[in-house]
Amino acid sequence: MANKAVKRLFFDIEVSPNLVYSWSVGHKISLDYNSIVKERAVICICYKWEGESTVHSLQWDAKQNDKKMLQKFIEVANEADELVGHNGDNFDLKWIRTRCAFHGIPMFPSYTTLDTLKKARGGFRFNSNRLDYIAKYFGVGKKIKTSFSLWKDVLNDDEVAMIKMIRYCKMDVKVLEAVYKKLSPYITNHVHHGALAGKEKFTCPECGGNHTTVSKRRVTASGIIKVQMQCQNKTCGKYFTINQATYNKMIEA
Repeated sequence: MANKAVKRLFFDIEVSPNLVYSWSVGHKISLDYNSIVKERAVICICYKWEGESTVHSLQWDAKQNDKKMLQKFIEVANEADELVGHNGDNFDLKWIRTRCAFHGIPMFPSYTTLDTLKKARGGFRFNSNRLDYIAKYFGVGKKIKTSFSLWKDVLNDDEVAMIKMIRYCKMDVKVLEAVYKKLSPYITNHVHHGALAGKEKFTCPECGGNHTTVSKRRVTASGIIKVQMQCQNKTCGKYFTINQATYNKMIEA
């Protein structure tokens, strides 16, 4: 099989709030779902393929209906080997799935994902796990500052506000990719690049390279031998782990 790059898709969504009837306002107001006048929806979805410079955008239609936008994004998402989002598993994908269910749009029950928020929480000790903070920490950009008034203007069909919303969402995608690249050498891959290209598991999971060397061996409490490998590609250097059987297969190759 010819070498095949991982089709990695970075994405982000912006959503509208519920519109509700309320007798009063305040921080401790409890509203029943019967108070909802108009259900929340997805305003826009922005996405970018790894290795490409263009950040694409989709938005709801003139009637603030998100159906066609979601249909188009699902077509895009289904082409990806991996979806990358910040809080993408718990927020973005659940939102998309909920709205797809509302419209009856077919969607895979699960996708191979990499959630940078989960990776930040699970393997690092940042002062904050917010995307904006991590980007600033690494010096790779920052989110565009905005306020709730932008969402209100979009709901009032302000065309300029929608342009600003798309710009805001696109920047999130750019920052997301930059943060991913900083975290990537220190996290476990969810898609094995080498295996995707039809190669053995002892090839590099990040770049698919064949030039890998043993860095360390370790034994688990149950006696299973794990072999720590490192890619020798100068532009990669990824550390990864294989089992003894895979290592033996590499020696025999």
